[in-house]
Amino acid sequence: MRSAQYVLAAVLTFALAGTATAQTTPSTTTTQPTYVGETVSHWLASGFVGAGFHAKGDSPTIEEDTGSVALGGQAAWLWKGIVGPEFLFEWQPTFDVNSAFIDGDAHVFSYMANAIGAIPLRANGELQPYVSGGFGRIQMAADIFSADGSSHSNQNSKWGGNIGGGIMAFAGSRYGVRGDVRYYRARSADRLSGGSAADQFVESLVSGLDFWRATGGLSVRW
Repeated sequence: MRSAQYVLAAVLTFALAGTATAQTTPSTTTTQPTYVGETVSHWLASGFVGAGFHAKGDSPTIEEDTGSVALGGQAAWLWKGIVGPEFLFEWQPTFDVNSAFIDGDAHVFSYMANAIGAIPLRANGELQPYVSGGFGRIQMAADIFSADGSSHSNQNSKWGGNIGGGIMAFAGSRYGVRGDVRYYRARSADRLSGGSAADQFVESLVSGLDFWRATGGLSVRW
């Protein structure tokens, strides 16, 4: 069932991109085919939904099938429509950890500062394959049971990186869809820092955490 969720997410991602591409019309201003679009600097923002898969980490309690929806957003500025900075945020509200010490589900957040490079194709850059990658923080949060049976919220984050790519397709000059597949990895801790047993437990979960995500959503440029 979980495998079907992220396979469906990946299929939906690229089906959306293909649909938007099919809806665009070729430029009629020239009799020659145009393959490279307008090189105009612009802002870009996206909102998307998807799923994670193939998770692992330093802790053996991390489940490979993370099995839940991930949500996120992206903002970037593309110089001449080709290269620029990007900020990427993602949140996975249910991240599977096989431990009796966790009350409910763990949550994973990622905050990334990237460089993005794109190739605007067709007359007006309606089709934009891209790659991006960079560094930031990966955070794990969970409610941990204490000795008296109550639970308390704990969180820990590590520096990490991401790399991925996909395609954006615009049905016009402004609005379009985005499909993305991306890999994340958090730095491993040489040793756990100080704090309570619950603090150290959550730190062990995020240490060396790595996973993939496939997402699809809507984009706007201006």
